[in-house]
Amino acid sequence: MKVIATYLLVVLGGNTTPSADNVKDILASIVAETNDEKIELILSQVKGKDIIELIACGWEKLASVPTRGGAVAAESKKE
Repeated sequence: MKVIATYLLVVLGGNTTPSADNVKDILASIVAETNDEKIELILSQVKGKDIIELIACGWEKLASVPTRGGAVAAESKKE
């Protein structure tokens, strides 16, 4: 999640094509652990794609996920 969040921060900052070094620099600035494989995987999956379209596609997928409320708490017996 840190890599995705960092990628989105770089894009929001105006860089529409962040590099692995951009992501690593931000993670290093907050003393976060970096994983080169995860960074490269994320970058390869979003390469050449519009981030707004990716987010919209994700929302469509989330809309189809069934949800339900939590269980209702049982009433406690009063003595």
